[in-house]
Amino acid sequence: MITCLALVAACGDGRTRAPTSPPAAAPSTGGPSLSGTPAVAATGQIAASPAWKPVRGANLEGEAALLDVAATGPRDAWAVGYKESAEDREGTPALQHWDGTRWTETPVSASDAWHLVGVSAGGPDDVWIVGNGQNAYAGHWDGRRWSGWHPFGVAEDYFLSDVATSGGHAWLVSRNPTQGVITEWRGQGFRKALSADGYFTAVTARPGHVWAVGTDAPSGSGTPMVWHGSAVSGSEIQSWERGQTPEIPGGVLRRVWMITPSDVWAVGSVSSAGDTVETPLVLHWDGASWGEVEVPVARGKLEGVTAFGSDDVWISGIDAAHSGQALFLHFDGRTWTPSYGPLLRRERAGQQYPQSDDVGRTGITRVPGTSRLWAVGSVGWGDAEDDFILRHD
Repeated sequence: MITCLALVAACGDGRTRAPTSPPAAAPSTGGPSLSGTPAVAATGQIAASPAWKPVRGANLEGEAALLDVAATGPRDAWAVGYKESAEDREGTPALQHWDGTRWTETPVSASDAWHLVGVSAGGPDDVWIVGNGQNAYAGHWDGRRWSGWHPFGVAEDYFLSDVATSGGHAWLVSRNPTQGVITEWRGQGFRKALSADGYFTAVTARPGHVWAVGTDAPSGSGTPMVWHGSAVSGSEIQSWERGQTPEIPGGVLRRVWMITPSDVWAVGSVSSAGDTVETPLVLHWDGASWGEVEVPVARGKLEGVTAFGSDDVWISGIDAAHSGQALFLHFDGRTWTPSYGPLLRRERAGQQYPQSDDVGRTGITRVPGTSRLWAVGSVGWGDAEDDFILRHD
């Protein structure tokens, strides 16, 4: 199984950590967890929001998880992850498609990837997926068929973590043993756009703008990292600048979403030395500076973000106090309100792992043209992991 490293990133400007009141809002794309072994925590069942309803997905074999989801409309959505996994087995890729009626599985060869970790959809004929196996893998759907590549050739030391597509371009973020790498697809091939110290974990893109986030050091020793690519003229990204984020030791950004170039949200968590439970982290770009935003959850991690607008932002994650249910945070432009999905698995005496009844991963996306949301993830861990899909109408 692809080990999701607990990384930390930073673009320090000398400021110390000081949460601000929620600003005007912004979104991101969802994705995989960066934690290592999940922390032991009680399920702590809490009343579930009736708006979040389980939806039957394709029947994924064996231990399975869904890590990311993207949609282009009410009849077109894609979810990625893995199946047939175990503590001693990498597993095989899982790709599901929603056609407006049901979720069905689309085959992806295990020789291409063991896990799929990111998906982005610019339209029904422009869908990108990324994953990892013996080599990093990227696939593209043009509305008729899938094409696949290994962007770094036979190199075995690159790990892809996310992808964003916009205007016929795709942006892939990855890491190698020494640096984070941003790679661009321009329609005929891949080219390295940027290398930076640290690790990139997520990316969001609109014409003329790309935001990539992650960490500047592994294992909780760094602070959040943000890079911004912008077009000098037209839509070609020609300039890259490292953002100045609050200095937050142990902070890692896992997902990022751009509403507008002056309204960007990034989410993740903060790890403290000797503490097995993380603290939620939300950063917001208001066009002038990055500021930390306080949310009404004390312990846990945030893994997905999306938005319909500046007054309608959604974040998915895990609340350590209620770890058996997916956490959702909604921002209406002024206030953050938490809600919870249904209890996915009850704690059982003698269960294989203490975290067998805990939510392990979450991802979230809006459905354009509607007020609907899709959320995906997994419950359990190791040899007791299963995927889930939730819908918010």
